[in-house]
Amino acid sequence: KGEFMEHFEKYFNKVKPIIFKLRRYYFIKLWDYDDWLQEGRLVLYRLLEEHPNLKDEDLKLYIYFKTKFSNHLKDEIRHQESIKRKFNRMPYEEISELGHCISAPFMEQADYLGYQEAMNRVIENLGPEAKEKLGKVMRGERFEGKKSFLGDIKPYVSDFW
Repeated sequence: KGEFMEHFEKYFNKVKPIIFKLRRYYFIKLWDYDDWLQEGRLVLYRLLEEHPNLKDEDLKLYIYFKTKFSNHLKDEIRHQESIKRKFNRMPYEEISELGHCISAPFMEQADYLGYQEAMNRVIENLGPEAKEKLGKVMRGERFEGKKSFLGDIKPYVSDFW
């Protein structure tokens, strides 16, 4: 393994152009230049540990690395998207005061728990018709009386709206 580590940078320099190329195609929130390089190093390290024969075959190394790193990026993007879905997105005009939470890849845990508590309080105090309206608001649908309904539930969620 000592020799492997000594020559690791040589292998990394071979695959660096692949990292830069994929960086142009994928957007990962909050990743800067160094994060891309670090993730590339991690993927390469794991790849060379799993397939040590790739050290002797540049073409296979390029193909394997590009596939592995591309899959790693897609997993990262899927993870970010799943966090967004958990937030129960609402239309922008309805959450303008929550913009600071949406622009981040995720809400802080305390904010998210507070949001969930507030939404549970709202749901507990609503009748069936109002619950249906809340569902429409959460899905971003339009309906008659929406503005009035939002005014009615605002006291329950004033910390978030």
